[in-house]
Amino acid sequence: MENIRISNMQLTVIVMLVSIGDTILVLPSMISSIAERNAWISALISICIGPAVCLLFASLQSRFPGMTPVQISRAVLGKWMGNVAAFLFVFGFVFLMVPMLMRELGDFMTTQIMPNTPIEIVYFLFLVIVVRGVRSGLEPLARSAEIFAPWVLMLSVLLVIFVLPDIRLYRIEPLFYQGLAPVLGGAYPFVAFSYFEVGILMMIFPYVKEPKKIRSNLLIGTLLSGLLLSSVIFLCLTVFGPNVTADLMYPSYLLARKIEIGEFLQRIEVIMAIIWLFTIYFKMSLCLYGTCLGAAQLFHLRDMKLFAFPLALISMVIADRSAPNITAFTHIISGAYPLFDFTFAVLLPVLLLAVGALRKTPAKAQVGSG
Repeated sequence: MENIRISNMQLTVIVMLVSIGDTILVLPSMISSIAERNAWISALISICIGPAVCLLFASLQSRFPGMTPVQISRAVLGKWMGNVAAFLFVFGFVFLMVPMLMRELGDFMTTQIMPNTPIEIVYFLFLVIVVRGVRSGLEPLARSAEIFAPWVLMLSVLLVIFVLPDIRLYRIEPLFYQGLAPVLGGAYPFVAFSYFEVGILMMIFPYVKEPKKIRSNLLIGTLLSGLLLSSVIFLCLTVFGPNVTADLMYPSYLLARKIEIGEFLQRIEVIMAIIWLFTIYFKMSLCLYGTCLGAAQLFHLRDMKLFAFPLALISMVIADRSAPNITAFTHIISGAYPLFDFTFAVLLPVLLLAVGALRKTPAKAQVGSG
């Protein structure tokens, strides 16, 4: 395996980018369809729940320092059950995210930006860049994230500033008019897609320079992403209204079309597209990197980069076959998919911590070992 280290600042920006990921485009519509005009309150509630999820990831890392979930599963559950749990985590959670993200990217590009381009071409071109990043290694990916993260924040702030004149607060009144249940229901997809999926980063925790600071890195990164996503949801609701936001497929992208400053600055939705392409690239690259690392540890191979291109091709096939159309795919990711996130991001870490405590499994640092 690679003898590498990433800084804690790099981990913080990686957490932020992964947490934003694909959600900045699809989440406003998803939450608004559940909580309607109170979707922004659902987002704020989610920001309060997110730290608890982060503390779970940090607790597992603290209990078993220097070990990935693959190694922890083997140490806690034994050889056979551990390998089964590790295999499901790597290929049922970390890897499955790659074709899901790829399908979201393909649907967005072919419906909003390049409608005459075959979706397979979008898959292939983007995966070439992702595979190149994975084969470059974790350190170059982390450095790139550190460079691009300020641009993501700056473009997001510009978007908020430019849209402020179009805000109409009456569109989110009255508060809690349907009770608390829809508000809590709207918080679930926010937590699932923004916080549970940060669990993929447990694969790279052993390579962080100062493991004791991982807890604070997780909290800061998810707080920044949560505030950004909450702001976007609030803007969509106050500019479009809850019904229009729920009906639109990509309300935050169309939000940027509302920007008009005089006659020289109009329709700069490319800002939102750039933000999303940056965040989805890093999320997809880290998912594929984590899958390659996990596969190498499962099969006791030294060169994890051998898996990058074959797994990318497999993800193309899964992305293409996952749903017949964009409507069916949206139904899948908003329905069953959050359960996968909950199973592997919450239930599995809780199981490993509980069984490890009962069996008093020793914490053996195995950074980079298979």
